[in-house]
Amino acid sequence: MDNLELTSYIKEEARALGFDLVGIAPAGPFEETEARLLEHIEQGRIAGLAWFTKERATFASDPANLLPGVRSIISLGISYLQDSPDLADSGNPRGRVARYAWGQDYHEVLKAKMQALFDKIKTCTGAEEARLLVDTARIVDRAVAQRAGLGFFGKNTNLINKKLGSYFFVAEILTDLELEYDAPAHGTCGRCTRCIDACPTEAIIAPGTVYNDRCISFLTIELKGSIPPELRPGMGEWIFGCDICQEVCPYNKKATPGNHAEFAPADFEDTAPDLLGWLRLTEQEETFRQKFRGTPLSRPKRAGLRRNIAVALGNRAEPSTLPDLQEALENETDPVVREHLEWAISRLNSRQRAEGRGQ
Repeated sequence: MDNLELTSYIKEEARALGFDLVGIAPAGPFEETEARLLEHIEQGRIAGLAWFTKERATFASDPANLLPGVRSIISLGISYLQDSPDLADSGNPRGRVARYAWGQDYHEVLKAKMQALFDKIKTCTGAEEARLLVDTARIVDRAVAQRAGLGFFGKNTNLINKKLGSYFFVAEILTDLELEYDAPAHGTCGRCTRCIDACPTEAIIAPGTVYNDRCISFLTIELKGSIPPELRPGMGEWIFGCDICQEVCPYNKKATPGNHAEFAPADFEDTAPDLLGWLRLTEQEETFRQKFRGTPLSRPKRAGLRRNIAVALGNRAEPSTLPDLQEALENETDPVVREHLEWAISRLNSRQRAEGRGQ
């Protein structure tokens, strides 16, 4: 089997395993990406991620640091877009959860699919040297995907595929095999600035420039302490992640749902959760673990999710939720969660006073 035949075989098998996108990129250094990352670090745009150092940026920009002798990178993409459920009104305020977290933990899903693909490659070629990477390894995965032809960078820095939009995961297989390479993806958002204009915390300050520590996804997932009070109102009802800059993107308006079963919610109610129900559910560590084990929603831990729920309830400021918030505050011992519950109660009290003056 020559290089062209092997490349075709790999792509066919990848699609058979459920990947929507597959491209092959040469494994040379990503010098432009490294320069851009170093600039972002210098300018404080990656604040809050202490582990993302200049050394890490430099290491991640050269795939050979992960696999000496690497020649090719198999870049894979899979859509997580699902049809949106039409949920009946429960009477209680609902929160919002980013689409990528509706189903199973994508790390585990993609790892299993990649391992199955590499097993087929091994059987066919006898190859042993490879690295299978999903999101957590030190590699510039979106730059890899762009080089492999999977998509171009939007103004919100998300990778956009002209058919799938930006609702897709990426993963990579590093190999020492010599394969046929795809052309890099190119595209443009034109004059569109919808993602920039729609961001409620003004995290996207210019095309391709995002201040990490203002992004709702960072605030609700990565940030472990107190959310800056000035950013809380802009978070709305988001309790895990945020899709606003994707929801307004014209490419996503016409994207066809992948409807992969692994990324479908086990309970459609959880796509827009009952905030009071989840406030009660997360009171105990054991009930939190039972509900969210094996899902992305376990990432912020129990305290982080309760903190986010408190902010969402404060932003809704519905008087009927005040007794539940007060009870939660009485029983809560975590100082960060208590602070955010107090903030939510203060918001409700302020609204009631304002409405009283208006009567």
